[in-house]
Amino acid sequence: GGKGEYKAIIEGLAPGSRYEVKAYAKNNEGTVYSSSVTFCTLPDEEVEDLSVYGTANSYIVSRSGWFKFKATIGRSQELLGGIDTVEVLWESFGNNIKPEKGDLVKNVTYEDGYITFMSSLEEGNAVICAKNSDGTILWSWHIWLTDQPAEQLYPNNAGVMMDRNLGATSDVPGDVKSLGLFYQWGRKDPFLGAESVNNSNFAKSTIEWPGYVYSDATTGTMEYAVQHPTQFIMSNNLNNEWLFTGTKDKNTTLWGEDKTIYDPCPLGWRVPDGGDLGVWKVAGFTNDEFDNTNRGYNFPLSDDGVYAWYPTAGYHTGNSITDLRHYGHYWSSVHQGGESAYYFYFTSWSVNVTW
Repeated sequence: GGKGEYKAIIEGLAPGSRYEVKAYAKNNEGTVYSSSVTFCTLPDEEVEDLSVYGTANSYIVSRSGWFKFKATIGRSQELLGGIDTVEVLWESFGNNIKPEKGDLVKNVTYEDGYITFMSSLEEGNAVICAKNSDGTILWSWHIWLTDQPAEQLYPNNAGVMMDRNLGATSDVPGDVKSLGLFYQWGRKDPFLGAESVNNSNFAKSTIEWPGYVYSDATTGTMEYAVQHPTQFIMSNNLNNEWLFTGTKDKNTTLWGEDKTIYDPCPLGWRVPDGGDLGVWKVAGFTNDEFDNTNRGYNFPLSDDGVYAWYPTAGYHTGNSITDLRHYGHYWSSVHQGGESAYYFYFTSWSVNVTW
């Protein structure tokens, strides 16, 4: 005496997948007296293609739902070959709360050159990796779950920058979510930032991160770095860099004024220029804008109260975070001749924008 509609929630299947539905009718004794099988396909239009306008090593996701991207080598259009499996490597909220697997990203699949996944409503960061049949990581991509970063024009037409650090889910001074992630110069994969603005512990994640290794002819290669995206590589004694060249020379081309395949930024962004012609120097940064309360650099972009927030997030030393609350360090894409890459750094008592 009535009609009803049965709706099933299908977990673990990407839109576009073909699936089978079986329906059974039973009598009071539990005996099946009729059954039917229906084959269905979830509609493709429910999957948002993050790489439709271009590819990158990092993709911003600002809502829950299904997403996909081309499994390419960085910003190139070269599809990665030899993929056997794909999976979520790690997830983090960027604070002192440890997520469960799947809290941020889950249901990762690979088909026809695309990696598909489902995102949650939570903010944070995750890395998806592709492996070959031996379990070796072939490439990995950063999934940055945040609202879309705003564009900020710096004074003197110095350039347009994000309103936040890579991996940050906030631009609010004093908020742990504004700290973001750490990077080694020239590498595409992020490392965890701090779990709090008041202590130097790394943010919690779904995995136990490995300790550091020292750079040599085996570990100090880009191949090793790509295959071990969570492994911090300490500098070698020859060129004082993680990338081992066998001489005192440094590889200055991993990042650059033109976005490279190792650039860690999302589509439309790149690591900024440095030195005398770089964005920070041209913008005219001085030490007058240090915020001792929230511990960071609050640089005015205009006369109407618009600021760029640079927290003192410290720096990654291989197995710890040093000088949190006292030191800010921001890489540029440019080397000074054969020396180290330019970077913008500041403390509560000094600012240096040429190194």
